Amino acid sequence: MELNWIEWYGYLASLVVFISLTMSSIIKLRIFNFLGCLIFAHYGMLTGLWPVAVANGSIALINVYYLYQIYKTKEQFKLLDAEIDSAYYQHFIAINQTEINKQVSIKALSEVNTSFYMLRDDNIAGILAGFKEEDGTFTIFVDFVPTKYRDYKLGDYYFNQHPAFLKEKGITRLKTYATDKDHCFYLQKMGFTCENRDDKQLYQKRL
Repeated sequence: MELNWIEWYGYLASLVVFISLTMSSIIKLRIFNFLGCLIFAHYGMLTGLWPVAVANGSIALINVYYLYQIYKTKEQFKLLDAEIDSAYYQHFIAINQTEINKQVSIKALSEVNTSFYMLRDDNIAGILAGFKEEDGTFTIFVDFVPTKYRDYKLGDYYFNQHPAFLKEKGITRLKTYATDKDHCFYLQKMGFTCENRDDKQLYQKRL
């Protein structure tokens, strides 16, 4: 039996909700879930399935509420110097080793001369580590944020809105090499400019 467009519309709603559950970013999850629930609510109205319409409409409103709470909350950010041989630092690296290895090898990471904890509301939300030169250039080896904090807020705060945090550490220029397309997108979003050098994509930003 051939499906009509309303049935396909219902499948579309299911697909969008499914996609929302694959998102690592809580903001993206909320946005996609909102869209999926909105489509489902409309589907329920079109088909006369009012329990479906009411339930999904309510969930859509809940998503709006939590997105509003996320964006209105004034969070506190801070950079703290990190000792790479400290027990906590090594623990943080160990539990996130698989993802950190996508940016840099653990051996290379052990050779950095500058490392920071990126704090968000007094919680360690990521690490920024690399090699700082005397002229103020900081070559970033790893800029890693665990999944629950991966919403661009940390990078935007330190690299764009409040570069004074890094300047206070003697850093005036940032450079790093992109590791994949997602990394390129992130660096461009943070205001880095790209140069092709030695078959690698070098990104730089002056603070």
